[in-house]
This record gives sequence, structure tokens and C-alpha cells, in this order.
Amino acid sequence: MFSDLLFRLRSLFRRSAVEAELDDELRFHFEQQITKYMESGLTREEATRRARLETGGLDQIKEECREARGLHVLETIVQDVRYGLRMLRRSPMFTIVAVLTLSLGIGVNTAIFSMVDWLMLRPLPVPNAKQLVYLGMRHKSGYASNGFSYPNFEDIRQQTGLIFSSVAGAQMVQVDGLEVDGTTAPFWTNYVTGDFFSMMGVRPALGRFIVPSEDRKADADPVLVISYACWQSRFHGAADVIGKTVKVDGNPVKVIGVAPKGFHGAIAMLHTEGYLPMGMVIRNLGFKSDFFTNREDSEGTALFARLRTGVTLEQAQPVLDVIAKRLAQQYPKADDWTTVRVFHLGALPPSSDGPGEVPMIAALFLLLAGLVLLLACMNIANLLLVRAGVRSREIAVRSALGASRGRLVRQSLTESFLLAVLGCMGGILLGYGGSRALSAIPLGSSIPIILDLSFNWRVFAFAVVAAWLASLLVGMVPALRGSRVNANEILHESSRTFSGNRQRLRSVLAIAELGGSLALLIVAGLFVRSLQMVQHVDLGFDPQGVFNIGIDVHEAGYDATRARRFFEDALSRVRRLPGVQSAIFASTVPMGLENDGAFLKIPGYQPPKDQDRPSAGYDAVTPGYFATMRIPLLRGRNFLPSDDASSPYVAVVNETMAKKYWPGQDPIGRSFVLDGEPAHTVQIIGVAKDSRTGNISESIDAFLYLPLAQKYEVPVTLQVRTRPGQLAALMSSVSGIIRSMEPGMPLSDVKTMTAVIDGPNGLLLYQMGAGVSGAIGLLGLLLAIIGVYGVISYSAAQRTQEIGVRMALGAARSDILRMIFRQGTVLVGFGIALGVLVAAGFSSMLGNLLVGVKPLDAITYVGASGLLALIALIACYLPAHRAVRVDPMVALRHE
Repeated sequence: MFSDLLFRLRSLFRRSAVEAELDDELRFHFEQQITKYMESGLTREEATRRARLETGGLDQIKEECREARGLHVLETIVQDVRYGLRMLRRSPMFTIVAVLTLSLGIGVNTAIFSMVDWLMLRPLPVPNAKQLVYLGMRHKSGYASNGFSYPNFEDIRQQTGLIFSSVAGAQMVQVDGLEVDGTTAPFWTNYVTGDFFSMMGVRPALGRFIVPSEDRKADADPVLVISYACWQSRFHGAADVIGKTVKVDGNPVKVIGVAPKGFHGAIAMLHTEGYLPMGMVIRNLGFKSDFFTNREDSEGTALFARLRTGVTLEQAQPVLDVIAKRLAQQYPKADDWTTVRVFHLGALPPSSDGPGEVPMIAALFLLLAGLVLLLACMNIANLLLVRAGVRSREIAVRSALGASRGRLVRQSLTESFLLAVLGCMGGILLGYGGSRALSAIPLGSSIPIILDLSFNWRVFAFAVVAAWLASLLVGMVPALRGSRVNANEILHESSRTFSGNRQRLRSVLAIAELGGSLALLIVAGLFVRSLQMVQHVDLGFDPQGVFNIGIDVHEAGYDATRARRFFEDALSRVRRLPGVQSAIFASTVPMGLENDGAFLKIPGYQPPKDQDRPSAGYDAVTPGYFATMRIPLLRGRNFLPSDDASSPYVAVVNETMAKKYWPGQDPIGRSFVLDGEPAHTVQIIGVAKDSRTGNISESIDAFLYLPLAQKYEVPVTLQVRTRPGQLAALMSSVSGIIRSMEPGMPLSDVKTMTAVIDGPNGLLLYQMGAGVSGAIGLLGLLLAIIGVYGVISYSAAQRTQEIGVRMALGAARSDILRMIFRQGTVLVGFGIALGVLVAAGFSSMLGNLLVGVKPLDAITYVGASGLLALIALIACYLPAHRAVRVDPMVALRHE
């Protein structure tokens, strides 16, 4: 094989000599054939003609001989590339338009794929990341959860040795206060078991990690592991950080290690700054002292595991089914689940029931982006068909000189491949810019979310594959069409020869472009309409003129008694500020990221068999809350300053809770008990109007309000109402008051309520969906209009002489205009019909992503179709108007 390669390379360098030998040999045989005919009595001229007819021409024979040589492929590729570059250089406008069109298509796909890669494909930066899993459970009532009790964690760890090499637990996404050198700031932490880091398979960048013997360590020499980024930002990368004592929530802890660079914990999209032993949840997070022994009170411990080598999810699930059944039989009151489920661990936070709708959303937007690339390819294919018509004489000449059809197809595909290479380069640049723009979207969240839409080998490979597919889609049909020429007919006809088949193909491509564009517009319209519906949802409260300041007193080391005094003093000072209409403290903010909930014990209430025990969300507030948020109180009374820890426990419920648990009854005076607090019976003193408390798109569920003095909760949010024009000034003044009271008090989420509504639990996802789909839809519309304009314009140009004849015979300009418009109307009509069908096909993917709008919303379909038809007909009018202005005498002489 090596000697054969050397022979081929030597042949390449001896090309001129080989070509000369081939020419001499063919001419020898040609002369022999002429001599043979002359010996039969023909003249030399007749003999030469006969020989040429028999051989088919020396150039064709040379081409066949070259193709028979093994090195011919390399030679022709080099020739085709050089020729293709010359042709692209000779048509700069065509090249620029084609490359820009492809760059847009590939760029949109690359940017969207970088998001899909980050969400779905990119593994955690740890060894053998595909072996990492997390556990969830499904209760008998259908409720899904991924929070386990510590005793259940220990049982599962002990009984899963056949499928898991290690199992670890963690209290996720906690915020504490880290005091370094006298300065306290919020500090996002995980409370982990001692085998967490060994299960992850990572090594410390400095020092050591938490070990199993430190699992339950709370007061005796508590330890801390910090992230690499925290080491650099808060400790300035000091090498002596190991062994340093700092304060977390006012309590001293010793730094024992630094996590490796790039490791953000079990949730790749959240930046965890510190890791503390699980035992510290009792002191720092206020968990009950029986946390490690109480099986019924889960407190939400997330379980992570590493599969043993060779074990798959499918093999692990039956084992977990057996263990779940065994534990449910052994502890029927505590473990009321039907099964424990296992899922792969990725960038997304562990969900109670797997990835949920994220894969469908990712697939939808990737499909929309792919449709844009397809439209771009159709557009360029139309341009190449035009070029094939213009270059038909050139192709005919090359065919007459001996070029085979395969060679012509290869040359055309080479040109489309060069366009795809240039488009791929431009697409990668545009995709990089698009991913950077997506990464920079403000999420309006205090949680340190990492939007790492960086380019890696998967994104680059996707861009290259997209470009390769685009080159085939763009070049194949024009190449086959252009190479199917009759050299004799074309060379003997005038330059105005027109192919009806080629024009029909271009019309079909234009119809497909219109249909794809309409489908994109309809999807974008549905998302925009969904955003409009969400924006006009009745919130049940008035966010205008309200701002929030998050305060976590436990980060400053306050106990409950000291915290209550701080709350009273702060409210007194803030309320005295000019411009403050009202001020209160609340444990949660409507549509904020923190939501509280509890199970209830309601005398006389029997839940249906298919439902779990009664539960409700709650908010612990100070008096004046309903006036501050302007939530109407429908019956009963408000909270009073006298509703403190020494008085009877009271609550205000919303309408939904009153109807759900006391249907047809007056809830005022009724009572219930919060699960876990059996010593206090809570009496209902009022009913408030329903308001949005969780996600803006979710239906309103049972919710109750408790006095903060009776239900101590931290952190809390200071909510202040003022006139909208005074928000900025008062936010600064109130922050200054809190700082003056406690210089080390960390403040967070200092923002207006309108900003909260624009955040992750509010309008953010709908705004992003409408923005991304809208941009894709407008890009598709632009490509479709360019395609329609090109078809009508080219058709009008080809019919210039016909138009001249019609006008010379007395046809009015309006008749010519109608004739050309008729063609455009037919294209638009078929395109709209196709687009409606394609958009309807998306309906199954859109159902759960829309709010207040049906996937087959008639207003959206009619509006998008009308917009496309109007713009497309305008695009048809321009070439039609230009055609009727041509002088008939000039048109009759047109070639």
C-alpha cells in the first residue's frame, strides 16, 4: 500500500509527462484509424470525419482515461476547488448574499444548540459523570418529591450496595452569612454528608474535604469547604486559607479545603460557594434536634449516588422498586410512597419527577432553528438554480468538451461546499455572539445561576455537521438540474432559452419557504399571545410602588428574640421616613423564589382517596401586610400587634382554601393545626381575596397568612409601599437605615415588586420564549420574502419579451400587472396552506408551554397568515411594477 502511494505521488509530479504520453498515444491510435479508412478508399477528410464520429472526440477519451487513473480524484478536487473559488469571486453579490444567508441559519442553530448542550448534554466536570444519578419518589397520592428523611437516606445507602458504589445526601441551595475580616455577605452553601466529595470523584485544590466522621458535627470544631471562586474572590487566593477561622451565621468555623476549579457542586448551573457538614443544619438552619432520627419529617435531603461500573438506570430501577416497597411496608406511616425513582444527574437542578418539560422545550426551539436553516438552504438553492440557468451555455460547452455528468455535478457540489464552509465560519461567529447574548440575559434572581453557554467540541461539531448538511441541501438539486443539459440544443439556441421545469422547481421551493416561514410566525405569535395573557393575569395584589429588601438575620448570628426586636425597631424607623405609606416584614414574596408550605390537620375534614393529606402554602407577615400589598380582606379582621406569641394563634386564609376545606361553610372561627406544631391550634380570623403567590402561570391553590410574631421565619423581606416616583430614593434610604442598625447585616434582592414579577417565577420565561421565537419567526419571514421576490422577479425577467409582445398588441399595464400578480398569489396561497398544516403539527409540543392560548388559536393563525400574505404580495408588486414600466420596443428586442 505504501509503495502504491509513492507511485501515485510520483505520478502527480510527473503529470505533464503523463499527459504528453497520453496525448501521443491517442493521436497514434487516431491516425491509425484514419489510415484504415483511407485504405478502404475514403478521402482523408472523410476518413478523419469517420474516425471522430467513431471515437467521440479525443477530449472525451482523455477524460475517460484520466478518470481511470487512481490519482484523478485528487487532481479534480483541487481543480474544482480552484475553479469554484474563481466563480464565487466573479459573482461577489451572489457570494455575499449566500454566505450571509447560510451564516444566519447556522448561527441561529449554533446558538440554540449551545443552550441545549448546556441544559441536556454537557456532563458535570467530574470523572465518569455519566455514572452520577439522583433519586426521587412518588407518593401514593401522586405527589412527587426528591426530599428524603435522614433515616431513609441511611436505609437506602445501606441497601443499594449492588447498584451504587456510594450514596450521599445534601441540603441544597441554602444561603448563609459568611463573615471574613469583619465583613458579612450572603454565602450560598450546601450541607453535605461526609461521602459527598468522594461520591463526586473530585480532589481538593487545597487542603482536604469533609469526611464521614464529620457528618453530624455541629458544635465541636465545625468545618467548611469553600469553592475555588470563593477562595479567589473572598480570600484573594491566599495560600494560608487552610486552617483559617471565619464565621458562618455568626458562628466560628474552620476552613479545611478548597474545591477544584470549575466544580460548582451537584447542580452545575448553580454556583455553590461553600460546603458544610450535614450536622450543622440543626444549628444554622434551625432544623429540629431529632433531624437524624425522625423518619416522618423529611426536611428535604436530596440523595445523589454513583452507579457501579456496568450498571445502567434500567438495571438499577427494579432494585430500588424492591427497596421502596420494603421500606413502605416497614414504615407505612412515614414512607407512603409507591416507588423511588432514579434519574441521570445533569446541569439542571434535580427535579421531583425527572427532567420534565425541559427536553420538549429544547427540542422545540432546536426544531424551529432547524427550520430557519432549511429556509436558508431553500433560498440559496433558488439562487443556484438561477445561476445554473445563466451558466447553461458554459455547462454545455464543458459537456461538449468531454466533461462527464458526474464531473459537472461534482463541480457544482464543490461550489456549494465552499459556500457552506464560508457560511459555517460566519455561523460560528454569529452563534458565538448569540450565545454570549443569551448568557448575558439578566435573570432577576439572587440565586447564583451560571449560564455557561460556552463553545466546546460538541457545539463546533454541530456547526460543521449543519454546514455539511446545508451544502448537500443547497447544492444537490441545482447540481443535478444544471448537469442535465443537451449541449447541442443549448449551443444552437439563443441565450434566452428558458426552462419551465426549473421555474416550476423554484416555485415549489418558494412555496416551501412561505410555508416554513408561516409556521415560524404562528409559533412566535402563540408565544407572544401567551406572554400577553400572562401580563394581564389578575395578580390579586398591586405591585406598583412596592419595593423589597431581603434581610437574613440568622446570617448575622441573631437568635429569635433578638430578631423580633430588630424587626420592630426597623419597622418603626422606616415608617417614619417621608414618603413611606406603609412597611411590613414577610417571610416570602409573591412570585419570589422562596415558597413555604405545610401539611395541615383539619378537624372533620376527610381528603379524597386520590389526594394527599391537606396542605397549604403560607406566608408569615407583620400587621399591615394586606394594606401594603393591597389585597382585599373579604371577611373577618386583619392581624393586630396584639397577635403575638403569648396570644391565641390566628390565621387569615385565601378564598381557595376556604372553599376547598370548608365548602359551603363560614371558615371564620374554624381551626386547624400545622403539621409539626401540634401544641398550637390556629384559628381563622379572616378570608382574603385570592392572589398569585407562586409561579404566575400556576393555578391559585390553598394559601394562608400567619403573624410573624407567632410563626418565626428567617430570612424575611422588608416590603415598603410608596409613590412610584420615590422608589429609587427610598430604597437607598431604607437600606441605609438597616446598615446603621447593624453594619454587618447582609441585604439581598433589593428590587421593586415589578422587577420580581419580571423574574423567573413571573414573566421572564415567557419573555424569553416570545423573544427567541419572535426573532426566529422574523428571520424566517425575511428569508421567505427574499425567496418569493426572487421567483417573481426572475419569472418577470424571463417573460420580458412576452410582456413586450402583449403590450405591443394592446394589453394594458393593469393586465400585465394582474398576470404577474396572479403567479405571486398562487405561491402565497399554497404557502399559507402548507404553513398552517406545519404549524398544526407543532401543536402537540406547544400545549403545556402556553398560558391562556390554545395551540390552534384562530386569532394567531389568521393574523400570521394575513401578515405573511400582505408582505409577500408587496414583494410580488415590486418586480411586477418594474416589468410593466419596460418600453415595449426594448422588450421585443430583449434576449
